[in-house]
Amino acid sequence: MKKLRSFIYLDNYKMYSISSQLFEGLTEYILRTENETIKEEESQKGPVGSGRVLAEIIEKNTNETEKKFLHDYSYNLFEDTLKNEKRVLELNASNINEEIEKISDYSFVKISGNVIFNDLKIIEDTMKNYNKIGAAFGYFTHRNTINEDIEKLNTSINNIKDRNQKAKAKATIKPNIYFNKLLKEHGLHLEQDFLDHFVYILNFGYNQQFEVQLPVKSSTDEFYLFSAQLKRENLKDDELSIIKKYSRETEKEFKLFGIITQRLTEKSKRNLFEDIKAYQENINQPNLKETLMDMMSKLTKLEASFIGKMNYEYVIDPIALYLEI
Repeated sequence: MKKLRSFIYLDNYKMYSISSQLFEGLTEYILRTENETIKEEESQKGPVGSGRVLAEIIEKNTNETEKKFLHDYSYNLFEDTLKNEKRVLELNASNINEEIEKISDYSFVKISGNVIFNDLKIIEDTMKNYNKIGAAFGYFTHRNTINEDIEKLNTSINNIKDRNQKAKAKATIKPNIYFNKLLKEHGLHLEQDFLDHFVYILNFGYNQQFEVQLPVKSSTDEFYLFSAQLKRENLKDDELSIIKKYSRETEKEFKLFGIITQRLTEKSKRNLFEDIKAYQENINQPNLKETLMDMMSKLTKLEASFIGKMNYEYVIDPIALYLEI
């Protein structure tokens, strides 16, 4: 029985851009409005029937909802054709040890596994409001304990005879002061300076990206990580709904399809640019362009310390993320 695809993410523009080359003469995708009819002649030079079906799909007089369904069908033709032409490397936990060495021979990769959704916008917003969120959690978690402790302390204070000592003791158990102390003890309140700097670094490094990570552990316990930045406008559902449905760490096995963009280790990549960087350092009076190149080199090193690619990580330019059902 043929498996169906339930899409979480689909980059229509990238798919049609590659399809127009793949099917040689596919009518250009130029739907200008939701209800515009496009009628153009199609010249079929690629695999028999494939270009015609895709051309009919993108020429259809359609509304936005229908168009989304047609994109999904277009993708089925797109991926199946690439696989038939042996352009796609398929990876999973059972074959990755043997197949990963072939990754440089392929432009397209399809990885199967459980995924992790990292919504950096939510993380940034959470850190901005960490102390407010912590206070809310602390209130509902510890309010009974706080009330009981304060009641006991008040009872003890009432037994103090000396008026001055009693006043000092009462000043130490004001509910707000006691509550804030409890929050800090339980890690629910952090210094505001720390939070401000942390949020700045998050925004500088990730710019509120929505990232999917697909870790693969091989049968010999070797670890690989495939990561991709998803454009929010290409998601089939909003981010919160996706995380609510599938969890941040999914139980379901997903398929990530895309183009390999980064695969080298830090050492291998460094060797590519070692000579030019050494040359720049020996220039006594660099011009503006050389100065900018040197600044970019330093920025690259700075970024690498925070958000650089890990040696066991492979970066994918995503075209689709879906479930097979």
